[in-house]
Amino acid sequence: MTRFRAGEYDPAVKEKRAILPGFRRELERIPPYRVFTPAHEIKLNQNESPIDLPAALREQILIRLRETPWNRYPDYPARPLESLIAKRIRVAKARVMVGHASNELLYATALATLERGKTMVTGAPGYPVAKLAATLAGGRIVEVPADARYQYEVDPIIAAIRKHDPRLVFLPSPNNPTGSTLSRDDVARICDATGNLVMIDEAYREFSGIAIQALLGRFRNLVLLRTLSKAARLAAFRIGYLVGDPDVLSRIERAKPPHSIDVPAQIAGETLFASRDMLKAEIARVRRERTRVMKSFAKLPGVDVFPSRANFFLIRTEDAADFDKALLAQGILIRAVGAAPTAPPALRNCLRISLGTNRENNALVAAARRYFRGGDR
Repeated sequence: MTRFRAGEYDPAVKEKRAILPGFRRELERIPPYRVFTPAHEIKLNQNESPIDLPAALREQILIRLRETPWNRYPDYPARPLESLIAKRIRVAKARVMVGHASNELLYATALATLERGKTMVTGAPGYPVAKLAATLAGGRIVEVPADARYQYEVDPIIAAIRKHDPRLVFLPSPNNPTGSTLSRDDVARICDATGNLVMIDEAYREFSGIAIQALLGRFRNLVLLRTLSKAARLAAFRIGYLVGDPDVLSRIERAKPPHSIDVPAQIAGETLFASRDMLKAEIARVRRERTRVMKSFAKLPGVDVFPSRANFFLIRTEDAADFDKALLAQGILIRAVGAAPTAPPALRNCLRISLGTNRENNALVAAARRYFRGGDR
């Protein structure tokens, strides 16, 4: 007798497909993480930098890549890159561990800390990949809702920690998709509430102006998750890193696959960190544009704009689906986070908008004004 279960009808193959046995049941309720990217002229849907690296720096990367053997494995661990990062952020080399984007390090942390029946406490709404990592690690997820303005509420987070004794507390700051943040005092209170690991995802930290790295000397259970995909403009190379206690990083490393940082990524990261800091001017521009664009949206009828300290912001409008379509018709691509398969009810009618170049932001604001003032409906 067959052990296969009947699968769904797939019109692409015109046949009934059987699901092979032996797969984990959790996968049945987890949709694949996919980003729909239709034709567009202005891309404001993935929180990337709208400005590429300078041509001279790109050429340096290409020269090194041409001179590097392609038949040899990359350095593992990526010590040269880790050393350059440590020097730039002014910590000991042993406090830095590089990974294949921050997602790999998040997965490794979930595998290193969680097991069946053990808990991760996180905020809601929050980064969906964290929930996926915890689920695949066998963990139980406790979500602490944000307030009505999508801002963190620290007292309920601490109450959840004391009630559930989580193995892992995962909190992005700024949060994705809301842009909300935790202060240094907030993080200290949360670390004080547990002896287990507290991971703060700082993917957008450069845009927030909030510095919590100094807390690492006070809390061994604090680890910071960072990426070079946002302010550093290296999204194509997939580089992330952790900053934390060396013993903590050593345990997370054991759950991470070897040789995961390929040669092009290591070369790109090393070249970036060996150069002078070119990010400050662009970060300052993004902050100015964030203030300007959010103020423009706040003046539109029927649009609620939520506080953000990231390179994106969240809005809510009853016309979310139609507005999204109207923008796409004009070649402007944003993120309908409320329509995602994994979106919680709290994000209903919400749209996340990344900040682009000044020209792109001007086009966005002009299109929004036409729509919400009746011109494009």
